[in-house]
Amino acid sequence: MRRSVLFVTMMVGILMLAGCHNPIVRTAVDPSSIPDQTYEVTVYSRFMSMSYAVLLDIPEDGTEVFMRYTPYTERIRRNRPQKYIDEFDSRIKYYRVIRISDENDIVRGYLMISSVLNYWIAPAGERIMVGIEDRSITR
Repeated sequence: MRRSVLFVTMMVGILMLAGCHNPIVRTAVDPSSIPDQTYEVTVYSRFMSMSYAVLLDIPEDGTEVFMRYTPYTERIRRNRPQKYIDEFDSRIKYYRVIRISDENDIVRGYLMISSVLNYWIAPAGERIMVGIEDRSITR
């Protein structure tokens, strides 16, 4: 009896892991590789903090990339990336730039994120959701 329960439990776990394939491709890139075009901009920022992230979504490309809402997120109007790259270079210093692509390697957006933050990216229907997790916020 125990063997069959263990076997069934293992098979369910394997099937769940097989179904968790994430079709989103994340690639670390240099900030200079972000094309100078207009993006839909969402900012994650805590006042006077190193906790800073900027999501650049390519508008009207058929796939919205959006940041999960928190009290620290703000959707900004359309803008070009250089302003944010300059801000990261002067304010943050240590940050990553992540190119967000779909399973066909079509670029859908960019995430610039401070090294003190964690992030996750997941499909959300026809859209792509980016979550920011700040280790410095106590719960």
